[in-house]
Amino acid sequence: MNRLYPLVLEHQIPRLARYSISACIMVVCAVLQMGLQMQTGAPGFFLLLPGVFISGLIFDHGSGILAAVIAVMVGAYLSYPGEFALDYLSTNALFAITAAGTAVIAEFQRIELRRVMRADKTKALLLQELAHRTKNNLAILGSMIRLEARHGGPELARPLEATARRLQVMAEVYDHLSPKEDSRSVNMRYFLNDVVEKVFESLLPSAPVAFQVSCEDFSLPHNQALAIGIITNELVTNSLKYAFPNETAGHITVSLSNREGIELSVSDNGVGVSTPADPAGLGSRIVQLLTQQLEGEITYERLSPGLCVRVRAASVV
Repeated sequence: MNRLYPLVLEHQIPRLARYSISACIMVVCAVLQMGLQMQTGAPGFFLLLPGVFISGLIFDHGSGILAAVIAVMVGAYLSYPGEFALDYLSTNALFAITAAGTAVIAEFQRIELRRVMRADKTKALLLQELAHRTKNNLAILGSMIRLEARHGGPELARPLEATARRLQVMAEVYDHLSPKEDSRSVNMRYFLNDVVEKVFESLLPSAPVAFQVSCEDFSLPHNQALAIGIITNELVTNSLKYAFPNETAGHITVSLSNREGIELSVSDNGVGVSTPADPAGLGSRIVQLLTQQLEGEITYERLSPGLCVRVRAASVV
């Protein structure tokens, strides 16, 4: 529906140009009607009415009336039997009423279409404003938590910083929302890159650890995008914290695809783990819960060296 905005709501075509285009539309309809009449040998009018309706719908009531007048004149010319008989006059009078009615219907349809499109545009603006305000509120909350972390002890600072990072991921979702007709979606390529970059900026690893994000260009509903983003945040955070001790250099790869299903993988070439994960850790519990929310499964693969964590979930239609 957004493609109709320039035509119905925002066009600034001069009146003369609108009338000229309407006349051209009617000329095309008249040529088609004449061609049909030459083929069948019977006069007709019905190919003229679509031109009246289109002119009135796209432009304004003036264009519709002009198209109706042209249609009546063309119809009168094509059906003229050589004399002004009663049959001829009544038929054309009925067609004139029909053409005028078509122009009126087109105008009413145009008014209703404008109302619906204005409402749709207003809804999109309200959703954008809501997303903007929500993002700002989450950013303020995250800043307050970080401020509290700086004034607390080390034991308090670490969980508060982790909470602030999770809020940051939630705020990032609202930066990548693209309103659609019935739902809001998030472009995962840009969103995932931002999530990983923000984790690295937040943790500032002392070792030279590089990262690579590989993501296909597709979108997910915002609730599923948020789950993927938080899972990525937790897995990358764990890799930065535990995979490269003693300032060891390393590399973290994040990959996301949506072919036969959603598949997220986070791998590193660090020291790996002796056990797959600490189920008692808050990060691990969050990953498990969000994987269940996606109705997916999580697997841990030991690499040589390093570890790869994969989350698979059903494909999103």
